[in-house]
Amino acid sequence: MFNNFLKPSYWFTLQPAQVDGMSAKILFGVLVLLVVLGIISRIVSSHKKDDLHVQRLGERVGNLLVTTGFLGLMFAFFSYERISLFGARFWYVLLVIGFLVWAFFIFRYAYQTVPQMKEEEIKRTEHRKYFPPRKRKK
Repeated sequence: MFNNFLKPSYWFTLQPAQVDGMSAKILFGVLVLLVVLGIISRIVSSHKKDDLHVQRLGERVGNLLVTTGFLGLMFAFFSYERISLFGARFWYVLLVIGFLVWAFFIFRYAYQTVPQMKEEEIKRTEHRKYFPPRKRKK
């Protein structure tokens, strides 16, 4: 059974994936869980008014999970209905690759960009402590 997973001919064909029985329930459950976790992430991040970076990070994670879950549910529906092109197995491969690439950019944002932005904010507040911003003329 698992030997087929290693063959490219199994994944890159227009034959729809077999989505029925226990595999359909597990796939559907995982994809619905992604959507629910994405919505929860968006709700929780919208309440983080004190830290803008955490709010933006939560929004990005929420977008990733909701989008991936929704697209996966669409592909699962097309596979269940046995639609050749849109139910093909290679869409799942592309979905996983897209998820991993998007997650990489989110991790890079969280561990590289956010600390740099926080350092710049600290420098800016230190600068404003001694040099307040100019007052605008009316």
